[in-house]
Formats: sequence, structure tokens, C-alpha cells
Amino acid sequence: MGVTDDSDEAVWQRVLSGDASAYGTIWRRHRDRVFRHHLACGTPAPDAEDLTATTFLELWRRRDDVRFVDHSLLPWLIVTAHNVSRNAARARRRYHRFLAALPPPAEIPDHADGVTDAHDERLRAVREALAAARPADARLLAMTALEGFTVRESAAALGLSESAAKMRLSRLRSSLRALIGEQPLTEGGS
Repeated sequence: MGVTDDSDEAVWQRVLSGDASAYGTIWRRHRDRVFRHHLACGTPAPDAEDLTATTFLELWRRRDDVRFVDHSLLPWLIVTAHNVSRNAARARRRYHRFLAALPPPAEIPDHADGVTDAHDERLRAVREALAAARPADARLLAMTALEGFTVRESAAALGLSESAAKMRLSRLRSSLRALIGEQPLTEGGS
């Protein structure tokens, strides 16, 4: 059987002559079969997409050495896809063995917490008060003492009257004074 104008072999000759669109023809003809072969080799779908691209990269890289079977590139592509899948699986196994051989990472505390707490007793005390307070009161304290909102703004955001918010803050400030002394915690973050 001779080479026809639409056979892979004829299209490949156009690729080798510089016709870039001819390579797209080969891609469109065979990408789905190559992708399915990668899936059949046990490759997860996202990896199979990458390996399909790798298979076609190998086609381009070895463009002068490809073999046709009955004027078709598909057999060569399937053999190459199989080899690409095996190489990728081997690389994954090596990588997993390497990771398994590494010692587990040491538990390292975040030094920023220590620096912040050591240099800002007020913040540490506010954190403790927030942890011990009722959730609504903690949000109120956070909005006024940490975020800089006024009592009126915070009360409106939380659905409280301004007088109820002031009463809650007064109780919280009393408990905070017991923890941090007489440093004032005024509204607006100052």
C-alpha cells in the first residue's frame, strides 16, 4: 500500500519540511489515544495530560528517528507513551523512597509568637482576655482595643446599644486590669 496524502507518513513529511500546522494534525489525530494509553498504564488523569504532552515532545525531539507502521505514527506513539509512563512511575517511586528516608521535620515553634509576647505584654493579656471572654464580648474588645473602632461603631456593627457595649467593655477592662495592671485600654486603639 502506497503513501496517501492524508496518511501520517505524508503529514510527517510536511512537518519535516517546516509545515507547523501539519504537526497539529498529528496531535489532533492521536492525542486522545495516547492519553487513554497513559490512563491504562495507571497514571492519574492530571499526570496523564502532562505525559501525553511529554510523549509528543519526544515525537518532536526524535522526529528524524520515528518509525511508521502501515504509514501510521500511532504504534510508535503508543510505544513511546508506554516508556514515558514507565519512566514517570519510576521517578515517582524514587521520589517517594527519598522522602520516606528523610527524618521527620523537627517541631519548631514560631519564634514570632515568642517575640510578640515577650515584647508586648499588653497584646498577650488582651489575647488571654479574649480567650476567656464570652464570644460577643471578645468581638467587642477586639474591635475597640485591637482594630481601633470606637465603642459606637463597634456596638452598631455587633447589633448592641452603645450603653450595653460600654457596660460590657467596662467589665472586660476590669478583668484586664487584673492581668496587666493599670495600662489604659481606651477606645479607638489608643
